[in-house]
Amino acid sequence: MKEAGHFHEIFLGDQDILQNFFIRYNRPHSIYNFANLYMWGRLHKYWWMILNERLHLYSDIDDSAIMPLGDGVTSENLLELSDFLESHGRKGNFCFVPPDFVDSHKQLENYFFIKYDKDNADYIYSCQKLFELKGKKLHKKKNLLSQFQRDNPDYICRALSPQYYSECIDLSEKWCEDKSCNIVSYAYETDALRRGFDYFTALNLEGLVILLKNQVVAFSVFNRLNNNTALVHFEKYNREVKGSGQVINWETARVLSEKYSFLNREQDLGIEGLRQAKQSYDPDDWLITCRLIRKR
Repeated sequence: MKEAGHFHEIFLGDQDILQNFFIRYNRPHSIYNFANLYMWGRLHKYWWMILNERLHLYSDIDDSAIMPLGDGVTSENLLELSDFLESHGRKGNFCFVPPDFVDSHKQLENYFFIKYDKDNADYIYSCQKLFELKGKKLHKKKNLLSQFQRDNPDYICRALSPQYYSECIDLSEKWCEDKSCNIVSYAYETDALRRGFDYFTALNLEGLVILLKNQVVAFSVFNRLNNNTALVHFEKYNREVKGSGQVINWETARVLSEKYSFLNREQDLGIEGLRQAKQSYDPDDWLITCRLIRKR
């Protein structure tokens, strides 16, 4: 058991402790997912500690604490943690704070600037809606899916297994080349994917691959987020194969609709092309959280 009251680097062996908090508090945001924290750990340098029976997470790259998980969190608790971080040379800021918490703790405005963080808002979709693709807003997606199925009646959808890891990495790297990797999240994405593949079973990850002539043209990686929502960590496709993006999205929704009501497809990070792609699937919810910037 790790010593309480001190931040620790996140290791694979910490999964049960953190996951117990995630399951108990059932939050809808993708930050509260162990696989997510672990895979992206090299970029964000996440840390954790248990204090007063609450889970505290911290990101070095953002120099911010994440909204704690636990009973009875108050604005005074956040201020105390902010003071603690400042005393150790940190900024004392917070991220992923729910707007309703801010609204019910107006005294926070005395100590923090409040910023609504749209770039890190999670996109939530109905599994059934992404599977059925009904309505005018999704008509183009359905047409592209139908065209892919007509053009490729022999395509195969399979569970993602180790034999496909290398091709998925290649596809992810090609995606990065197409995007020029001039954005930090893209540049580190393949590293995060490799880390996920290294510990795929231990992290309770699952996935799908789309095969054409025994070659991977699309894949997705996902796992449980909370009681009724799955979290899609990665979804890549061959941009030269028309409709491959629509078919991996559809197949993922089809499989996950058997166990979950919703899909969380994470944030757009303020990347315009990614924002347009996520909005084009008509999300059911957009989980905006707040950043608290300490006043000085």
